[in-house]
Amino acid sequence: MATVLLAGVPKSPNLGDGLIARTLTHIIHMHGSHKVIHFDITQGEVEEGIAERAAQPSLPRINDAGLKKRATPDSLRMMKAYWIHRKKDATVGEPLKELVAQSDAVFLGGGHLLIDTYLTFPLAVKRVADEARRQRKPLHIVLVGARGPWSSPARHWFRRACKYATTITLRDEESRKFLLDKDPSLAGKTFALSDPALFTRETFEAALSGVREAAAAADREFGSVPAYGASGRGKGSRRSAASSSAAASPAAASAGRRASALFDANAVDADAGGRVSAYRSNPGGIRVVASATAERRIVGLGIMDPNELKRASEHRWERETCADWWRDAAATLLAQDCEVRVFTNGAATDNGFVEEYVKPRCEGLPHVSFYPYPSTVDALYRQIAECDAVIAQRLHACLPSAAMLKPTYAIVWDKKLSDIFTDLGLADKLVDFRIPAAQAVAAMKLTADPNQAFIHTMQRKKKEIYEQIGRMLP
Repeated sequence: MATVLLAGVPKSPNLGDGLIARTLTHIIHMHGSHKVIHFDITQGEVEEGIAERAAQPSLPRINDAGLKKRATPDSLRMMKAYWIHRKKDATVGEPLKELVAQSDAVFLGGGHLLIDTYLTFPLAVKRVADEARRQRKPLHIVLVGARGPWSSPARHWFRRACKYATTITLRDEESRKFLLDKDPSLAGKTFALSDPALFTRETFEAALSGVREAAAAADREFGSVPAYGASGRGKGSRRSAASSSAAASPAAASAGRRASALFDANAVDADAGGRVSAYRSNPGGIRVVASATAERRIVGLGIMDPNELKRASEHRWERETCADWWRDAAATLLAQDCEVRVFTNGAATDNGFVEEYVKPRCEGLPHVSFYPYPSTVDALYRQIAECDAVIAQRLHACLPSAAMLKPTYAIVWDKKLSDIFTDLGLADKLVDFRIPAAQAVAAMKLTADPNQAFIHTMQRKKKEIYEQIGRMLP
């Protein structure tokens, strides 16, 4: 059994990062029997399983926006990050060395890793890449986002990691353009695919559908497609023992048909009238189809602290104005006979913003409820799955909803969100928060069937991701 070290940020309180780790693990397991070890590059913690675990939700704690924080020079923040990572080297370096030694390949990625967060990510990426290089283990940078500006040290460390990597797969075309602008010599091994969260539905249905056997059949069917980049598999010709044993089983043949449907743009559930239905899950995780005759459609509002814009965007949205926008959105949905459920991706500052600003404004509004702040990826998935439509800010609230074929509208706040939605053919689902909420919500088609062009684009990109991961595996 080959071992893959998947180095990312799975323990981030923003559960979108855990969702990335979960779906990437599932895609790897779709190619047969592999051991996946998760390593958090910022916390230095190891976790061999990424399934749901008991955890307390992040306490609502709104980020400080005071003068002291705004006045802190970037150079001091970079110096602080540098010395924190120097201190971590003693405790993180030895376990990382042992993990790389145990692994047949190192996958570095998932999330927006090629970004200069005051040197935090550049230093963490450098540590993993340097250890893979030292031990001469293959390194793949997997489905990451890239964005500037990069400081001089960050540029040096990122380019060094990218030069050693066998392949670099990015989540959107703009990230690819940005990276190649920094180093055109990387063009031959750098590809723009999409985000692994497109596999959300399959990942959480795996326990019911026997997806490992299903995916072994998918590996046989799609493994010979010409490669996107360097591969140790000889253009996908390797056949795993799991694939061979699955081929001999009638149950696996049936599972294989289900696996093929993962990449069939026409394989979506429909009711007797031919209308594509939204997927929902009960608390036990069993998928059911949302009833078209429900008295009120459930619309989920995925809310983020607008102060996050200051870290990642030129846009500014003051907390008071933002909270008013969401209250007005809820009121407009209520006028359309919808039920409103508010959720977050679990980050403490998002929870704090909802607690301090949104809840008081929605007090007294009928049919508006607030989900418990999620502490696990499974809880976040269940909350999104229970909604018939979603309006959200975080990328990994929007993408899982879209992947489940729900009407999904994304509030534009970060270029990566708009770039990925545009790549998927969902540019018409991007919402400018500067438009009054009542006007924006009134223009949304929250009962519309999924766009067929989007379904075909999503399935094509999923197939590309599946095949490329297969070629990277040892």
